[in-house]
Amino acid sequence: MKSPLAPIALLSLALAGCAPEPATGAVLPDFSSCAAAKPAMEVMDNFLTAFNAKDMPALEKTFHFPHMRIASYPLVVWTGPGQQDDVFGNLATEGWARSQWDARTIVQCSKDKAHIIATFARLKADGLEYAKYDGLYVIELRDGSWGITARSTFAP
Repeated sequence: MKSPLAPIALLSLALAGCAPEPATGAVLPDFSSCAAAKPAMEVMDNFLTAFNAKDMPALEKTFHFPHMRIASYPLVVWTGPGQQDDVFGNLATEGWARSQWDARTIVQCSKDKAHIIATFARLKADGLEYAKYDGLYVIELRDGSWGITARSTFAP
């Protein structure tokens, strides 16, 4: 008997570059009707809107604290707002103007949590894409509010 989690595991490994593409016919479950699907995607939309506006207070409103970012070493855990580096200044040095979601797929979902695998692109002011990264976002309902608890991306 095939495990229903096998496609998810294969997709996660493929994103990490550690496994071949999922076998033909492997299909992820459809979580579009899951209770967390709509609010989780709204959090993702709000995250990117605030990010593109370079609005750190609005961006941090999409987070739950503590908030974990797993990217390049070391692991970063923020316990409250105002603890991030100058992310927008750092991105400006590479010519960044905005980002966009290229793909977002809910790979696990419950009534109060969703795991979303996303691909995002970084673009210059003329719209030229210069970088693309994959990531996993953990979005939860806590104390009546939806927010990103953790994100693991391959972006520096």
